[in-house]
Amino acid sequence: MSSPIEIINSTNYIISGEISYMTVFCSSHYFFVKPNTNWESEKRGICPIVQVSAMIRTPRGVFTAKPFVSIGTVYSSFEVIQTRENVFCVTRSRNKTNEKSVILESSDHFF
Repeated sequence: MSSPIEIINSTNYIISGEISYMTVFCSSHYFFVKPNTNWESEKRGICPIVQVSAMIRTPRGVFTAKPFVSIGTVYSSFEVIQTRENVFCVTRSRNKTNEKSVILESSDHFF
């Protein structure tokens, strides 16, 4: 069973968008996310994702983010970020609950 899809809005603006799947047997998901919050789908299914697109509403107008495009991914966490003024993109986000921290230990060795 796949985990739900998560969209993280790391911008200060309202975003909306679409998650598209590889086959016609899986319906697209549509999302609406307030600034600096997350959206999560109720269920994911097993269909690979081919595109995650987003529109960002700013005081200067509505901008289209560079979409996340794949030949079919099973990743389930994506993030909308601002790269420059009025320039946005959708990226794959690391699942923070599954990340393992790396601890580097130092020790003095004498040879």
